[in-house]
Amino acid sequence: MVRVLQAGLIAIGTLITATLRFFVVVRYWIVPGRPPPRRRRNKEPGRSYADPKTRIAIDAVEKVFVRDFKWSFRRLPASKIGIDARAEILDGGRPKGKFLPLQIRSIPSWEETGDGYIHRGESSHLDYWAKHSLHVYVVIVDAQTGMMRWQRAEKGNCEETETEWSIVIPAANLLDATARLCFDEAIASDPETLLRSAFALDRELMEEVQDQTTYFVWDEWGDTTAIFCNLRIYIGEGKREEPDVQIDYHLRANNLHEIMIRLFPWAAYSYAEPIKEYSGEVAVHVLDVKLRPEAEAYLEFEDFLEAGYPDEEMPWAPESEGYVTAEEEEAFWRSRGVSRGHRDREK
Repeated sequence: MVRVLQAGLIAIGTLITATLRFFVVVRYWIVPGRPPPRRRRNKEPGRSYADPKTRIAIDAVEKVFVRDFKWSFRRLPASKIGIDARAEILDGGRPKGKFLPLQIRSIPSWEETGDGYIHRGESSHLDYWAKHSLHVYVVIVDAQTGMMRWQRAEKGNCEETETEWSIVIPAANLLDATARLCFDEAIASDPETLLRSAFALDRELMEEVQDQTTYFVWDEWGDTTAIFCNLRIYIGEGKREEPDVQIDYHLRANNLHEIMIRLFPWAAYSYAEPIKEYSGEVAVHVLDVKLRPEAEAYLEFEDFLEAGYPDEEMPWAPESEGYVTAEEEEAFWRSRGVSRGHRDREK
């Protein structure tokens, strides 16, 4: 009953803002908007969102992917894996489940070399990308000119030290509308790799959802082809006005299930309440989301690999039925008239 009441409160909040969203969604199709700030639960000490310079750089990169590529763009909070955002490839507005992880930085012009720009990163980030087969692209934004350039980060084209790695980003690799084909062709399309990427990129979100009451709230617009947008994610018990995560999606699909299995394949979900329609314009889907058993196993496996084999004592073998105690052995030799001193001399 508590879960149903909580889901109902979320839907009531949606009713209040439904009319305003009708006008907002039109503006988003004309001018790409910025995702609203997201509040993450249980932030670890030292975790934070991108610094102001990086946020400005992310704003510029987002415009290219949304306006020129017509893809989705999902910002991520600063994390231990060093990925600032992920671009999600769309085909006619429909998600394909293909992700482009991005590390985005603002770089001053004085770091330019004869071959391009030099980007430096943390060794732990590059190691994580390599271990999880993530095809990460580094995008740098010149703080003075606003020019954006990109390069794929791989161990083969990076120089590594014990603490950091560096890569030369060619001046010719401009991030503009012409670069779309380069990214589209470089991303793997086999189902196994796509699933691995989705799990690796969403690991921190999965950890937050784990063992928590979680709701995904989607708005659905459109008469002929549905447009699913404005995803709000509420994690944990208790009523609150703002979602923990909000993503400004605008995705076409025949149904919501197509989107969930492509963008969140680690999630098992059911409807928390009937679909509600407001003003004949928007339908609100409230989903009760949990981790799939495979996702639970994935998190446990990742923790095991990172922690290493536990410090366990060697198990003792059970005594066999023919085990002879010291007292029994002594009695055996006495029955044969052999003393302990004689046995010791023979040894």
